[in-house]
Amino acid sequence: MKINVIGGGAIGLLVAAKLGRFHEVRLLTRTQEQSRKIAAEGIFIAGSVTQVYTLPFDCFQDLKETDVWIVCVKQYDLKAVWQELKQHAETAVVFLQNGMNHTDLLREEDVTYPMIVGSVEHGAMRMDARSIEHTGEAAIRLANLTGSYADELAEQLHETDFPFLYEPDWYKMLGTKLIANAVINPLTSIYRVKNGELLAHPSFEKVAVMLCREAAITLGFEEKQQWENIRRIIQATKANRSSMYKDIQAGRKTEIETISGYIRKHAQQAIPYTDFVYYSILGLTKQQERTNP
Repeated sequence: MKINVIGGGAIGLLVAAKLGRFHEVRLLTRTQEQSRKIAAEGIFIAGSVTQVYTLPFDCFQDLKETDVWIVCVKQYDLKAVWQELKQHAETAVVFLQNGMNHTDLLREEDVTYPMIVGSVEHGAMRMDARSIEHTGEAAIRLANLTGSYADELAEQLHETDFPFLYEPDWYKMLGTKLIANAVINPLTSIYRVKNGELLAHPSFEKVAVMLCREAAITLGFEEKQQWENIRRIIQATKANRSSMYKDIQAGRKTEIETISGYIRKHAQQAIPYTDFVYYSILGLTKQQERTNP
């Protein structure tokens, strides 16, 4: 397949490198500098290098005969990227973003090609412009937002060591992940602890339970089932720092708007715990910006 991957962050590099072993992958990056670096040296993961064709995003109109687009930019960058891409895309587009804000945006669009949303369960951390550390091997799940191509695409992309799995219900797939992110990400960032600490201290766990309840009620999910899923994720990633915690430490913008912000946008009842973590993360981000101008 001819696959265009948009985004040179950790997930974009991971997807481009893993799929580049079996498909013709073109990676579109934000900057000319990153594009040149990858073109010269390839993408480095776990001691191996994968060569992929790369170019900056503002040159993407030059790409022809594309089978599928995979968009790996952060949620807060997606709107601008999509405004450009939708004028040129003629084949299926896959969106691999955290949160669910993008579904509100995309469901308003009138396009003829399939739009597919994905849930990335891998852990990955970008070390430099062309290197990542694959911190957790899992799967990428795909579901149809519009059209009916996700099952076929998952089968075409699936590899034993880099699985793609089809999910029939996009809302259940993304909602389950959103609820987990709405608990783990802000709390570990506020408390400045690794994931496992949320279950190691009864006081932390009580707040986590309340956040889970608010998110589950808002999205229409069963609370007990969601809390069991969150406990499983925390135990499996107990030694990890959440992506939001790492973003704040590095002085980067967080995805709080697309996680807790989405719950606030859709809540029909009071959600005091979610409001608290939402405004706390905004405050911590501003504090970090002042510390690291």
